[in-house]
Amino acid sequence: MHFGTRDETHPSLISPESPSYERAWHEFAHPSSAAVHPGVIALLARLSEAEQNAAQVCLTLTEAIDGHPMVAVLRDRATVHDARRHALGKLIEQLGGSAPNDAECRDILARAYDEARGVDSVAGAKRVLQVLNHDLRAEYDSALQNKQLEPAQRSALAGLAPPELPAGA
Repeated sequence: MHFGTRDETHPSLISPESPSYERAWHEFAHPSSAAVHPGVIALLARLSEAEQNAAQVCLTLTEAIDGHPMVAVLRDRATVHDARRHALGKLIEQLGGSAPNDAECRDILARAYDEARGVDSVAGAKRVLQVLNHDLRAEYDSALQNKQLEPAQRSALAGLAPPELPAGA
């Protein structure tokens, strides 16, 4: 196999055009520790993607209700999601992985994002935030139940998790 080479008879599996080019070279130079279960890195990467999605939903909602005082709250929330994503990225790096960049993020919170694109009122934005909170908290709750997490990892993740939702929310 020829990784990263320009050979017409053996095309490269990693090319500068790939959004994960730098990430792949980082992994090649600094492989994940054998002691860390790859499922843990994948779990943290999924949460990082969910936080990216959550920030994007908040920013989408700001466009829908431009001029309303709630826009400042939404921008603050987007900043909180970005900070959590950054912290998750640091955890992933400490385990020998690399966090997904924006181009690599999947739509983990697709329901909230789909609903956010159709919002045209403050009431609609509040409804989408409830969906977002519920779905994001469910992602963290599921992750915290993962048996592959070590106690220190579980504790760090619990510290990043959004607040518990009130009953019936």
